[in-house]
Amino acid sequence: MDGHPPAVWLLFGSREPMQRWFSGRRLPCLAAGSCAPGIPLPSVDVDYRAACRHAGGMLWRKGHRRITLVQPQDSFGGDMDGEAGLRESLHGLPGAHLKVLRHDGTTAHLRLLLDGAMRAPHPPTAYLVARPSYVLTVMMHLLHRGQRIPKDIAVISRDGAPFLQFTCPSTAHYATNPTVLARRVFMAVRQMAETGALPARAIRLMPTFVPGDTV
Repeated sequence: MDGHPPAVWLLFGSREPMQRWFSGRRLPCLAAGSCAPGIPLPSVDVDYRAACRHAGGMLWRKGHRRITLVQPQDSFGGDMDGEAGLRESLHGLPGAHLKVLRHDGTTAHLRLLLDGAMRAPHPPTAYLVARPSYVLTVMMHLLHRGQRIPKDIAVISRDGAPFLQFTCPSTAHYATNPTVLARRVFMAVRQMAETGALPARAIRLMPTFVPGDTV
């Protein structure tokens, strides 16, 4: 490596410590994902902030006032951006109330949190769920508890996944074309390799909302 230093470092799923390490050493790198606040690295990611902002406004227009965001406790990067976007969309809207369920990644903990939310005096009428695998847990648990989707409660997946087209009811979600995302990453890596530099800006791709029977 000393004789042939990398032209570009590509950081997949990196978190703040790694990003800060590369930034501090001024190594040529691109974050495939979102950077932590205050870290000046170029990055390419899905625009989770815009997607969640859209979801919040849409749910409110459909009559939902008590909306719950479900995401892991170790949220970072795009997860934080998505939460910020959802808060922005609901801010100032009459009657809108946001609750965030932060689970530890296990089915047992997520089910426990869902049960607690349903027992509340004013339970949620809509869930926006980060990460497709957890959407299955949320939907199946709600159905198991006698909740009718979407008559009693709405569910939206913040992310897309091939298996979502096979759920019943079909799951409303946000989808990003993986080819387009890969192309943007490749273009940024190529520019950095050829020029030795890339502006420290965030390239964000807006996903497409795919309607489903869960809303």
